[in-house]
Amino acid sequence: MHCRSLALTTDVFILRLSGALVIERDGYTVVRTPEQPTFYFGNFLLFPAAPAPGDFEKWMESFRTEFADDPEVRHETFCWDDPEGRTGDDQPFIDAGFECDTSTVMVASSVHPPPHPLDELQVRTLAGDADWDAARACLASARDEKLEEQSHDTFLLRSMRARRAMVESGAGQWFGAFLNGALVGTLGIFVENGIGRFQSVVVSPEARRRGVCGTLVHAAAQHALVELGVTRLVMVADPDDVAIRVYRSVGFQAAERQASLYRFPRD
Repeated sequence: MHCRSLALTTDVFILRLSGALVIERDGYTVVRTPEQPTFYFGNFLLFPAAPAPGDFEKWMESFRTEFADDPEVRHETFCWDDPEGRTGDDQPFIDAGFECDTSTVMVASSVHPPPHPLDELQVRTLAGDADWDAARACLASARDEKLEEQSHDTFLLRSMRARRAMVESGAGQWFGAFLNGALVGTLGIFVENGIGRFQSVVVSPEARRRGVCGTLVHAAAQHALVELGVTRLVMVADPDDVAIRVYRSVGFQAAERQASLYRFPRD
C-alpha cells in the first residue's frame, strides 16, 4: 500500500532494508521480519485507517492467522495510515491490555547548533566491531523496564547486525558520540529519495543533561544533509519525552502525528 504518513513510509522503507517482508492482503498489509520475530514494530499489521467499532475481533483474528507459523511472535502490534494520529475506537484494545503509542513526527530541511553544544564531544560514524558493540551497549542502557532483559539483548544483537549490514550496503550511516574516548550516545540515519530518517536516538544515563543529545543530533543531521544527499530529515519522537525539546532546539518542527497499538506477551 502507498502510505500517506511520512513516518510509516520511512518505517516500511527501513524495515525492507533490514529484511522485512511486506505482503498485501485484502484490507491490510502484513509486515514481518523473520530474522527478528520479537521486534514489535517489525512484525505487525498495517491498516488504511484507525480502528472502527467492531474491528477488535477482526484485527486480532487477522494477526493470529498471519503469525501463527512463528511461535516466537508472542506480541500483537497494529499500525494505521493516518498522518493526523487519530486513535479511532481503541477502547476495546485498551481493555484487552494494549497500549496506545502516540508519537510526534518532526521534520527539518536545515539545522543549526543547539543552544548549549558540548564542545568536547566527538561525533563520528562507527568504525569496527568495538564501536558497534559500544553502540549496542548504549542502546541496551535505555531498555524499557517492561521488557525482559535477556530477550531485549537478543533483539538488540539481531537488530544491530541488520543495521550494520544496511550501513555497509550504503543505505545510511550510524553515529556515535564520544567523550574521552567512550561512546555515550548513538543514533542512525537511513536515506531514500532524499529523505533521511533518524533511528534510535539514545544517550547513556550517566551522560544525560550535558548537551550530548543536541550536539549529536545536530552533527549527524548536518552530515546527512552535506554528505548523504538528504534534503529532508525525519524524526519520530515521544511527545512527552524531554528530548523533543532538544530536537526543536536544532531546527526540527512537528509535521504529523502517528498512533499505533501494541500488547506485550502476557507471559
